[in-house]
Amino acid sequence: MKVEKLHINDHEEQVKDVVMLAARILLEAGAEGTRTEDTMNYIASHYGFIQNNSFVTNTVINFILHDQSYPRIYRIKERNTNLIKISKVNSVSRKLVRDELTLEEAFGLLEKIYITTKDHPVWFKTIAGALIALSFLYLQDGLPIDIFTTLAGGALGICITEIIKRRTPTQFIPEFFGGLTIALTVVTGHYYIPGGDLSTMLISSVMPIVPGVLITNAIQDLFGGHMMMFTTKSSEALVTSFAIGAGVSSVLIFV
Repeated sequence: MKVEKLHINDHEEQVKDVVMLAARILLEAGAEGTRTEDTMNYIASHYGFIQNNSFVTNTVINFILHDQSYPRIYRIKERNTNLIKISKVNSVSRKLVRDELTLEEAFGLLEKIYITTKDHPVWFKTIAGALIALSFLYLQDGLPIDIFTTLAGGALGICITEIIKRRTPTQFIPEFFGGLTIALTVVTGHYYIPGGDLSTMLISSVMPIVPGVLITNAIQDLFGGHMMMFTTKSSEALVTSFAIGAGVSSVLIFV
């Protein structure tokens, strides 16, 4: 009986390990709380633990397999947007539920995803930011004369934001300096290349650093009844937007 009990406990710990690592990757990659809790529940339920309970916020994971097991708690200290990680974790969880992977194999794949799937480099995000800004310029019927200034503003803004993010864990400061950089770039470009619309260029250039994924996830959590996640994410998005606006306003107030 002792051997059997030990075997069962080992199995439970393996399930917990897989569930917690999957949840950790999802939350750190910017997934919404509803998706994270559903993934945790699907994996645990597949192995017969129907009474499992999970509760996540954007900073904490709480999970208990059943009433007689010890709970697991993990503090999320860093968050970013990495849709590749989210997609890969979803793929692993689906294969696990279809019995195409064992718990050991799933845990190994999740570890590999966590370690090797890195965020995009700064140069890649800089190019992407420039293209996003240009796209919004087109959507707002911007003038051809505004293209170069908007490209420069979007590229430099997200570049500065990402560099500061990787050097300091402080929230909202990177977005402030990103907004400040965008405003300085756009105002300078508008001065040397006059004739365009300053407001259109500012709005377009700011779009790459606007927390759009955060706002979308907050709304999804609201529809899913996850009020804690909705409150925390919407508050974070609000303060982030305020930081961007403060950075832009700091320049415009002197123009």
